[in-house]
Amino acid sequence: MNTLKELYNERLSRIKKAIKLEKTDRTPVIPFGDSFFAKATGVKLSDFALDLDISNKVILDGSKQIGNVDAVPCAFAPAPLMGSIFFSNLKLPGRELTDDMLWQIDERQIMTTDDYDTILSKGFEDFKKDYFAARINVDSSVFCEIVTNGPKWNKNMRDEGYPIYNNVTISHPIDYLSGGRTLSKFMMDMRRMPEKIQAVMDIIADANIKEMKQAIKKTVDPISVFIAMGRGCPDFYSTELWEKFIWKYLKKITDAIIETGVTANFHADANWERGLDYFKDFPKGTCVFETDGTTDIYKIKKKLGGSICIKGDVQAAKLVLGTPDEVYNYSTQLIKDMGNGFILSSGCSIPPNAKVENVKAMVSAAAGK
Repeated sequence: MNTLKELYNERLSRIKKAIKLEKTDRTPVIPFGDSFFAKATGVKLSDFALDLDISNKVILDGSKQIGNVDAVPCAFAPAPLMGSIFFSNLKLPGRELTDDMLWQIDERQIMTTDDYDTILSKGFEDFKKDYFAARINVDSSVFCEIVTNGPKWNKNMRDEGYPIYNNVTISHPIDYLSGGRTLSKFMMDMRRMPEKIQAVMDIIADANIKEMKQAIKKTVDPISVFIAMGRGCPDFYSTELWEKFIWKYLKKITDAIIETGVTANFHADANWERGLDYFKDFPKGTCVFETDGTTDIYKIKKKLGGSICIKGDVQAAKLVLGTPDEVYNYSTQLIKDMGNGFILSSGCSIPPNAKVENVKAMVSAAAGK
C-alpha cells in the first residue's frame, strides 16, 4: 500500500501528465467544492465561511468522504474575501445572512469615474488598500491570517496525500471594475472613455501579475494559477470590445503565467464558444480550460482538444437533481469522449445542496468503479 507521500506524488504526476495532454493511468478527478463540503460534513455554512481553520478541516474531511480524488481545489475557503474580487460588499452566513445561506455579492455602484484618475495617479496597490479599508466590508485581518496560516493549511492537505490544484489566483481587471462600477455602468465607461479604461486596466494587470509571480515563488508544488474571469465572457460584448478590453489582458496575464512554468487555468463561467479560437494562441500543454457546463464541452474538445487540457463538466443540475447512475454514466461518457488531456470535475463549484451520493458517483467514474 502506498504511503501518503507516494500517493501525493502519484496524484501530482497524474494531474501534470493530463495537463500536458499525455496518457495517464486513469483520468484525474478534481471536484471544485467549497460550500458543498460543509453540507456534506454537517458543518454550518456560517462556521465554514467565518473560520478559515474550520474550512481547512472541512475541505480535507469532505475530500476524503467523496472518494479517491486527485487534488483539492484549495486548502481553505476565503469566503470573507470574495467581495474583494469584485470591489463589492459581501453578505456572509452568520453575519448578514442566516447560518446556512450561501454567501452573496452585494453589487452596487461604489466606484466613481473619478477613481480611474486616482488609479492612474496613485497606482493600483495603494488605491486597492484605501478602497478595501474605506468602502467595502473586507476584513483586512483575514489577509494577515492567510499569510500567517496559509502554509500550515496547505501542509495539512499535502501531508494527507492531496496536491492543491489552485495554489495561486489572479483576477482579470474586468472583475474589479465591472463590480465596483456595476457591469452596466462599466460597459458605458468602455464606450465613453476607452483610452482611460485601457490605461487603468494596464496598471491593474501589471500589478496583479507582479503579485501573482511573488505568490508562485512562495508556493510548494504550484500546479495552476486560477484566472478569475467571470465577467469576461464573449457573449457579454461585441467582438471589438471583447478583443480590446478582455482578450488583450487575458492574453497578457496568461503569457505571464506560462513564463513562470506554471499552468494557466481559465475558469470560464458562462458561454465562451465565440472566443474558443483565440485560445489556440497558447503553447500546447500549458493551459487548462475549466468550463462551468454552459460552454458545450464537445465544442471545446473540437476546437482546443489538441492543445489545451479540458476540465469539467458535471453540471450543477445533475449533481442536485440527478441520480448516482445518471451522474456516473455521464462522467464515464465524458472520460471516454475527451480522451487524453482531460480532468473530470464538477461544472464550476459543486452546489451546497448537491447529493453526496451523486458527487461520489462522479469521483468513482474516474476510477472505473
